[in-house]
Amino acid sequence: SGSCASDPSAVWGVAMPKNKSLFGAYLQNVSKRLQEGFKRQQITRVVPVIARGAAPSASSQMALFGCDDYNSYTRKTRSGKWSRKHLWPIQFRKDFQSDALNSTIYNLRVTSSALYGMDDAGGFDNYILRTPPEELRSATGEKMREVMYFYMKNPEARSWGLPWKVFLRKRNRKDPAYARYAHEAKKQASGVATARQHARFSPYYLPTQGFLHPARQEFVEGSVQPKLNLWWKEGPALEAAFRRRLGEAKSFERAHADHREPMGFRYGQTMGGGGRNNTTPRLRTKQHHYRALRPF
Repeated sequence: SGSCASDPSAVWGVAMPKNKSLFGAYLQNVSKRLQEGFKRQQITRVVPVIARGAAPSASSQMALFGCDDYNSYTRKTRSGKWSRKHLWPIQFRKDFQSDALNSTIYNLRVTSSALYGMDDAGGFDNYILRTPPEELRSATGEKMREVMYFYMKNPEARSWGLPWKVFLRKRNRKDPAYARYAHEAKKQASGVATARQHARFSPYYLPTQGFLHPARQEFVEGSVQPKLNLWWKEGPALEAAFRRRLGEAKSFERAHADHREPMGFRYGQTMGGGGRNNTTPRLRTKQHHYRALRPF
């Protein structure tokens, strides 16, 4: 390692020793005054958060980010001016079919690091079960692991096929029968509330009794009057079911494939699961790099 020359003009030709704060490459061939101007938090290299021991972000706890997370680095010029640059992890919303959870996890936010980790582990279930917490870095993944262990000890609860979040809390795992009852009751109440909310928008919405029979032209005297087929009046149960069906605001049965079905309403086979290319609700400049490279 060399030493600083006494002449400031000759400093640019002298190789400075590397600094210990991860930006030594930027401190070579500069004056000692600029070297001392660097602060320890001014990291000019993109270092993964898992490598420098940074705490996981709050957003990563509700998703599977793997080794990726919100990161930042510093751009500093020779004059000493510097600016902080922030990096956002590239995220995708994917649906995962889990055998250990006996359900499908919809719209789970994952990053490229998590998807590569699933490939290395041999699937979604192995990634959740065998990845250590310091590499998983997700509260959602830890909860999924607890539910998987609960299903291993209680195969009957797993056979019910309920959403995995039903047994997310420890108190629900202590009494699975009551947790199932509470889930089914809330699901039924939600369906009733939704039908009541959308009843006024139904194409078959029945008006009040006063406006049920509008003014109509009478039949010609002596003509044959057709008889109405009031099949829904054959029984009270049939009439109640028919009126409940009319109040659900469904003009016809779904004739198209659901987007939850495999390959339903999806374009392409990329990690994003399809959709229009280079579109975002946030306004971007024409210099924006849509194809951002991985920092490591």
